[in-house]
Amino acid sequence: MITLLRKIFFSLLVIILLFTSGCWNRREMDTLTVNSALGFDLIETNGETKILLSVLTIKPSQAIGGAGDMAGGGAGQQQSVTGQVISITGDTVEDAVRNWNQCSSRQLFMAHTVLFVIGESVAKEGIGWVIDFGTRNRDIPERALVVVCEGTARDALQAQPEFEPLLSTEVYNILNQNRYFTSKSKATDIIETMYDLLTPGRDVSLAFLKTFVPPEKGSSVRQTPQTIDGKDSEGEQPDHKVPTVAGAVVFRGEKAVGRLNEAETQGMLFIMGEAQGGIISVAFDSTGKNTSFLFRDVNTKVKTVIEKNEITYQVEIKGTGELIGAAPGTIDITNRSDIQKMEHMINKEVVYRCRKAVNKAQELGSDPFGFGDKLHRTHPGVWKEIEDRWEDIFPHIRVSITAEFSVEHSGLIDKSLHIR
Repeated sequence: MITLLRKIFFSLLVIILLFTSGCWNRREMDTLTVNSALGFDLIETNGETKILLSVLTIKPSQAIGGAGDMAGGGAGQQQSVTGQVISITGDTVEDAVRNWNQCSSRQLFMAHTVLFVIGESVAKEGIGWVIDFGTRNRDIPERALVVVCEGTARDALQAQPEFEPLLSTEVYNILNQNRYFTSKSKATDIIETMYDLLTPGRDVSLAFLKTFVPPEKGSSVRQTPQTIDGKDSEGEQPDHKVPTVAGAVVFRGEKAVGRLNEAETQGMLFIMGEAQGGIISVAFDSTGKNTSFLFRDVNTKVKTVIEKNEITYQVEIKGTGELIGAAPGTIDITNRSDIQKMEHMINKEVVYRCRKAVNKAQELGSDPFGFGDKLHRTHPGVWKEIEDRWEDIFPHIRVSITAEFSVEHSGLIDKSLHIR
């Protein structure tokens, strides 16, 4: 009986295996072009507006001397070229992707995309189609971050990374680290951008990417710009530029309406509850800022108050931190009055930055804080009445801001140094 059951079991197993397939849709690496970033621009061609899709592709190592040079390297050696920018045009972004296959023997593989770079021309006209493409393409990861760049996305992707093999990796790491170290830029992925676009009473805010020529020119990686149409493939190489993230771009609907500087961006993140760490500098017994406070454990509460048909938002920000730098002969951390004075100045500076962010957003008519969404969730009846007029109401709403930060630790010695 046992032998019969075994025969039946193995027979069923063999039959099941006959109906299972292997990697039926596998794609070999030597048939693919792996990209790590996509750039989106609008250009005029023969009187027609076309989409310029720039692809930062990952190339195999081409170091002279083999893999050993990449691993160990040596004095004066350059790393191999690991990326190149290739641009293609199309009537739509999907058309541009298909046009790639007319000029390349390899298919685009987007599963390693970590960055969407949106040029100024696209940001001003509307980013809806870019985000729609990113969310519908099944290969593009949801974790890919979205930024708006100065000028064209194609030029931005040609900047040289200073610390990573690819610009996309460098910008991705900068944005993810900034939320903990500076809170002066916002890391927004594709899904969050889509949510902000679709949510009534909430506007999109994206990090602003700039490139600049550094005083020293020693980048070890060169990303060669190319165009499939051949127009610029023989042109001069662009200036050596490196990427940096500076503040945020805010939107009304799908169109960019303005920028927040770094201090305003930090204030915006305080209100949104996304400031996780950074420095607040204040002037302690000085005309210039001479003392640094490292904040952390920030908690923000936003309350909606409606009195006599007037909408007010009460923003309460609390946090802790430590002093990590002070000018010689200024603050005495053993003196409680000095600590209280410092806390008062820190709170005043936080409120100032938040107030600047609110004023700038109201001036631009953009609600990146989600105040309208907050009203929708807490007072749905009121929101239903004013939803169609929110863009006109938002610039005039009252926002009261309070901050309460405490100095719990100090990285300083008991008293500041007294220089002789």
